[in-house]
Amino acid sequence: MRKFSPIFILCLVASLNTLQAKGLTEVFQQALVRDTEIREARANFEASVLARPLARASLLPQISLTAETSNNYIKTIGNTFGVPGASADYNSHGFSLRLNQPLYNHSLYVQLRQAKNTVAKAQAVLDVSEQALILRVADAYFNVLGADDTLTFSRAEKDASQRQHEQAKIRFEVGLDSITDMKDAQAVYDQTVAAEIDAEIAVELALDELAVIIDDRIQQVSPLVASIDLSHPNPDHIEDWVETALQQNLSLLVNNYDTKIAEQEIAKRKANYLPTLDIVALYTDTDTGGISGSRHSKSSRVGVEFTLPLFQGGRTYYSAKEGSYLYQAAQETNAHLRREVTRDTRTAYHNVVAAISRVEAFSRAIESAQLAAEATDLGFEVGTRNSVDVLLAQRRLFQAKRDHSRARYDYLINGLRLKQAAGILSSADLFEIEAWLQ
Repeated sequence: MRKFSPIFILCLVASLNTLQAKGLTEVFQQALVRDTEIREARANFEASVLARPLARASLLPQISLTAETSNNYIKTIGNTFGVPGASADYNSHGFSLRLNQPLYNHSLYVQLRQAKNTVAKAQAVLDVSEQALILRVADAYFNVLGADDTLTFSRAEKDASQRQHEQAKIRFEVGLDSITDMKDAQAVYDQTVAAEIDAEIAVELALDELAVIIDDRIQQVSPLVASIDLSHPNPDHIEDWVETALQQNLSLLVNNYDTKIAEQEIAKRKANYLPTLDIVALYTDTDTGGISGSRHSKSSRVGVEFTLPLFQGGRTYYSAKEGSYLYQAAQETNAHLRREVTRDTRTAYHNVVAAISRVEAFSRAIESAQLAAEATDLGFEVGTRNSVDVLLAQRRLFQAKRDHSRARYDYLINGLRLKQAAGILSSADLFEIEAWLQ
């Protein structure tokens, strides 16, 4: 049996892990198919699209068939014009066929225009859901990476504190350190063990959150490369982003359609004041009986039916007034939403700019903490620093690395949020981020 070297086995395991790791766009493609929220949004969209053919159906011919049958019993007592009383037991049956074609009904035409806006709104709502899915996937993905990074740093910190604890024990045994230094090193090591456990749980929870979206319990995702391009928003002027958001923000677009529909609802309700004109065709065929004998009759008619509402107890007046208030409320909602979109866009822009500064600041902090840790190690070797100083320096270094890692993810997420606020977020933005994954 052929034996493989440990190095070959390690390379093979690493290769398998790489194959199992999923990239951001692959995860997003799974989410498009499996996420329950986007599937619900698509179903609601398909249902809303039917509003237009439903409204159009009211303008097309309406044909109905009515049929009836009944058993009858009649008995007369006494004479009627010399005819003695009698009884009859018979069945009557028949059917009628009615056709109604609206010629003029203003409310139906308004309803058709409303349906067009309803369909347009449904498309905008679906687009909102798709943008939200992009953010949910990216957020869950980077939460997994962030938890993985925290676990990696926690394990490295635990290993470093374990080595420092062992050194402290040796130095205590030879009389170079006090028992306090050794106990302090032991306490720090115990804390890092607990932190590692918390980090392991955090990874599992982050994977669980991602699994809710893609219905797949993956074990590894592709990490970011060591260096990513930190670029300011383009255009690099906040007012340009606000202007774009007020024109293209999808939530605002949905509300614009709500306002239009509310305005049209007023016209539809006021149309109840107006007359209607219909073509009516009716055909009946009836078989019946009675004391005088059976009878078969047929009739047909075609004509134009004019209807003018005269008084409905004030229903039309109050219904139109209610519609006016609902339209006013929709306008106020629209004005409030525009303010929120402006605020959210400004916030997202500032967060992107701040994230760039944070990444750069934490990068410098890592360099400073690394130098401080090396100097503290040197001081420990010559006796000017104790083990606690070394552990604190190491902790500051690992904390700076964790903060730097999280700041990079925040930069990418905030960039997506800015585009969402402006209404220009798309799956292509995830493909751009994919280029920075290993």
